[in-house]
Amino acid sequence: MRPSSLLLLFAFMLTGGCVGPGGAATAPSETNQQAIKLLLLDADGEDQRYALYRWRADGRFFYGGGRDAHEGETPIELPFPEDVRRTLTKVIEDVGWLAADFKPSAASEGPRLLEVDLRLRGVRRKFELKADGRRFDRGTTEVLEALQAISGQRFRGVLDGLPQADAPSR
Repeated sequence: MRPSSLLLLFAFMLTGGCVGPGGAATAPSETNQQAIKLLLLDADGEDQRYALYRWRADGRFFYGGGRDAHEGETPIELPFPEDVRRTLTKVIEDVGWLAADFKPSAASEGPRLLEVDLRLRGVRRKFELKADGRRFDRGTTEVLEALQAISGQRFRGVLDGLPQADAPSR
């Protein structure tokens, strides 16, 4: 296969292969549910690495990386089913970001920080979390791992198509 064909195939998988049937999530189904919104920028200015996660009030999830994230863009829509929304909500609640007494930790100045704008169940929080070097506290790391798992779906079609080490080549 020619390199240009591979690039075209890869671009198609990223744009068309990420959201399949039932992939576009609908608004939360719980009765009396307040608007849900999450905008989280994971920025490492020193290494120029950026990831932007957007959970919109209509229940849809978007991701942007690199330059897109730096410019506030989230061009990739990802599947975000109800069970994944519940899991992410629980992680956010468990780390205390919605608690009335939540205060961002005062870490040393590192090159990495999170900018968080969160509205969930009627609570609104907007804050920054600074890393100790490039590492965040355990709770923040759990939220980031959940968001990275959701955004990692963008590679699913591409990775599934790669040869497996234990499978014979075709």
